[in-house]
Amino acid sequence: MYKTLNISIEVRKLLIGLITRNPNSWSSYNLIRAIEDAGHKVMPFQFNDLIAFIDYDGVKIKVGDVDLMRDASAIIVRPFGRMSLDQAIFRIDLLYTLNDSGIPIFNKPYAIERCVDKFRALCTLKMHGIPVPKTIVTEKPNTAFKNLEFLKSKKIVLKPMFGSKGHGSTRININERDVLWEVLHTIGFTKHTIYMQEYLKHGGRDIRAFVLGNRILAAMHRKAPKGMWKTNIAQGAIPKRIEKLEPELEEIALKSTEILGCEIAGIDMVIVGESPYVLEVNSQPGWKGLQSVVTDMDIAMEIAKYIIEKAKK
Repeated sequence: MYKTLNISIEVRKLLIGLITRNPNSWSSYNLIRAIEDAGHKVMPFQFNDLIAFIDYDGVKIKVGDVDLMRDASAIIVRPFGRMSLDQAIFRIDLLYTLNDSGIPIFNKPYAIERCVDKFRALCTLKMHGIPVPKTIVTEKPNTAFKNLEFLKSKKIVLKPMFGSKGHGSTRININERDVLWEVLHTIGFTKHTIYMQEYLKHGGRDIRAFVLGNRILAAMHRKAPKGMWKTNIAQGAIPKRIEKLEPELEEIALKSTEILGCEIAGIDMVIVGESPYVLEVNSQPGWKGLQSVVTDMDIAMEIAKYIIEKAKK
């Protein structure tokens, strides 16, 4: 007779670092839940928990007693939040150092760097043939004012160079020259860069495509509240699922993500007439609104599975 051998194979648990301002925020909480449900460990921490050591025998980046360069299997980066210039540079440098040590970072630091800067992102996309809105960027209020006609738009959208969720964006009629003059000079006085775009008549509706790897994971329309023009979920927009993106929009979304180097991204697009435009590519997207209309898929689990698979390699 043959003996039955009971052989147990222990699956190595990965340690996934999650850089987040708040581990209890909706997206971070669900990522933690999904990774743990998949059988792995999550260590949430903030950027200011990190400390870098440059010693005679090498470099270490630690959180408490954990040496990330030795122990982390992958790191997920959620939005940075408010910070000074030197904090921003140091945080990106930390990510580059971790990435250079062989740890998979989601997204890669160069992708975050490109996307967080609206000007660089838009320039990069346009130089690769992606349709984007007409835009003026300058430090001088007088220069901005003299070139308003370039936008050929009855309304002007002013945005902060660095920002998200529609915060700080405003729309002004081009005929309100006194208002524009004051706003532009206030921006200049506070030592900020002027970032102006044509207002694309999108009917208060845009498209958010959520890309994971080389596929569209899900997509939705976002409808601005009545009487408003901002289509961000954080500004009260109503989501509606798109069952299948049109091939042209899918191609634009995937190409935009590839150009900027993202593996996880939210691509915001509008259609004016029959012409599509990319407004923004978010390298640290939330998906609470999208998940509310995509009920047959656990988006956090899809992200977790993707990251775990990459980390194992």
